Amino acid sequence: MSFMYLDSEEYEFIWETVSKLQIVFHPRYSPDGQLDHNALIQNKHKYNYILILDRNMLSSLLRLFKEGSLKDENEMRVIALVMSWALTNNFPISAGLAIKEFANRTMSQDNALQELCEFKGLFEYYPSIIWLRLAEGVIDKIPPVDRAFENYETDINYPEYDDHLLMHIAEMLHIVYLYRKKDMPTIEKIEAYLKWNYENLLISESTITYMLLLFTNQNGIKAPKGVMTNDYEKILSGCKNQAWDLNYLSTWSTFHYNEPTENNEIFLFTTNDVMLKKIFINTYSSSGLSGLIHAVLSSKDGKRICDLIQQKSGTNRIKPDFGNSPREYFNDLITREKELLSSSLNFC
Repeated sequence: MSFMYLDSEEYEFIWETVSKLQIVFHPRYSPDGQLDHNALIQNKHKYNYILILDRNMLSSLLRLFKEGSLKDENEMRVIALVMSWALTNNFPISAGLAIKEFANRTMSQDNALQELCEFKGLFEYYPSIIWLRLAEGVIDKIPPVDRAFENYETDINYPEYDDHLLMHIAEMLHIVYLYRKKDMPTIEKIEAYLKWNYENLLISESTITYMLLLFTNQNGIKAPKGVMTNDYEKILSGCKNQAWDLNYLSTWSTFHYNEPTENNEIFLFTTNDVMLKKIFINTYSSSGLSGLIHAVLSSKDGKRICDLIQQKSGTNRIKPDFGNSPREYFNDLITREKELLSSSLNFC
């Protein structure tokens, strides 16, 4: 990786465009995707900022690396812009979660290691300035990779389903089960999900945000693909896909909870996915979950849901017992939710 020297106009172009496109998120520095330039720069020498890429971002970046251009010009410029912003500010980029998603879908450690090699290789292959010129539109393509990179060794088991992902799969199965109940009032669906969630799993605010936005039919929020069909495999695939989206946010939130880390790390989440943006913004808004509840529900229904959450939270919270093997508990819960959903398919 080479150093990049910018004039003031290039510097402003990068920062202003990243902020305008709302592609980098953090509750303190960019809760709505609008970057707090001063705060980030002032703390740049105090903290180590790291960008976490989602799967769409990484897939586009690696495709660009292999082919030299993308059919979607806007997508290509956005990827180049993210690279320019990170390299300009010396912010490392983490693709671990995105690589894990691909390995998880294909159940292949080899696929993960191949992507890891390509990801690390692209930082060596291109001069930093090429990303800025691509983002600006000065050039329309970059040289595609013309060589193989050394294999990468790691002890990480990329295809493995982790606890967070298993919990999100169970959540999505139950959300879809309720979503398909056409005659069930929205307030009852929300209430039923929350009671189930408090009884069976840890609480994920990003999942609750998604559930509220979905059940109240908010713009830009979609149900998992295929969930209104009676094709069980399509529904299950859609649930897993949505579970992975939520897994980015919940895994990132565990990093955020411990910020700054022992190594003074601050993790920024990077995505251009409209729905993930909406979930993040509504989860970390200044008014919090209560504000969202009252925004999407009537005053009466909002109070009903807030009262339920208060009854189940804090000192009143009775956490579920995961036993000696949480992973076994989560898999058993997924099995039960699959059976519940399957039994309901012919009755919706």
